[in-house]
Amino acid sequence: MLRALALIITVLAATPARAQAPARAQAPVRSEAPIRQLRLSNGALRYAVPVTVGATTMLVSLDTGSTGLRILPGALAAGDAVATKAEEIYGYASGSRYVGVVGQARVTIGGASGTGAVHLIRTIGCFDSLPHCPASRTTLDKYGIASDGLPGEGFRAILGIDMAQGQVGNPLRFLGAKRWIVELPRPGEGDGRLILNPTDAEAAGYAIAPLSAPYAHEPGGGLHDAVPGCLVNSATHARVCGPVLMDTGAPWLSVVNARGAGEPWPDGSPAALELFDTVGGVTARETLVTGVRDLGTRLTWRRETRVYGPVIYAGIAPYFAWSVLYDPGHQRIGLKPRAPGSDPASPRAVAVEAAR
Repeated sequence: MLRALALIITVLAATPARAQAPARAQAPVRSEAPIRQLRLSNGALRYAVPVTVGATTMLVSLDTGSTGLRILPGALAAGDAVATKAEEIYGYASGSRYVGVVGQARVTIGGASGTGAVHLIRTIGCFDSLPHCPASRTTLDKYGIASDGLPGEGFRAILGIDMAQGQVGNPLRFLGAKRWIVELPRPGEGDGRLILNPTDAEAAGYAIAPLSAPYAHEPGGGLHDAVPGCLVNSATHARVCGPVLMDTGAPWLSVVNARGAGEPWPDGSPAALELFDTVGGVTARETLVTGVRDLGTRLTWRRETRVYGPVIYAGIAPYFAWSVLYDPGHQRIGLKPRAPGSDPASPRAVAVEAAR
């Protein structure tokens, strides 16, 4: 993360001056932006928010599983951002890899504005281990972020809002956001909400889950915002436990490095996702049914050498059951039950007392 060092020089008059009371800290300003739901031609759902960079406004992919505002070439007008010579390289679990430079730009989301670092992408590609990633499936001029590689689809930029730090960090921070709430729209609903600096009343009533070590200290995103939890098969009582990552950029449910969990669980399996508090007790629980694409509950199993032990990539399903509060000052995530969705298979929050 770029940091500025301000040097304040105070000149004292020769004659005594009346002591002044210290300036009162200005309260963070609440702001709100809509979260829109869009569908690709292959049927996959995606989520986006309107963002203005300089004088250019565009719909930007919303990704709680990464960090930084990253913008494809040609998306901005001249003067919207100022490029620096600092190189920036960033990649995603899909295998897509973006290479470019750090830029400085004024960014507006909802009613909040600020100036800070953005990633000006120059080229796209794939990691050697995933050569057929979405970035390989079309040319740069037709490529869109979160497009599954479909030409002419997706977005010209991605807004990564996890709590990790990086050379290009979460822009909500330089917009003055101390905490934020994500309320994702469910299929068939209207817009969701991204709330910056929610009031104390809005932030009340959230069950708290701590970030999961060692990922809470991981620079640049990835699993930084994972919290401890378990995915449980309610029929067989098989369970997988480990870090759980909620991620608006991942429209599926995936378990990696699990052993002895009876995988794979068939579509239609009743399941529950449990998240833990600081002493290992269940702080939040949701029920779901595996195999429903639009509800984010298609379940896959795989091995992954880049992470330690079992990891549950929970994708979008938790957001359909919970309103999610991000609190970087305390390095924790809050969860508050939402009203049940209209689809009987929709993930649903369950009172913790009922789960015990």
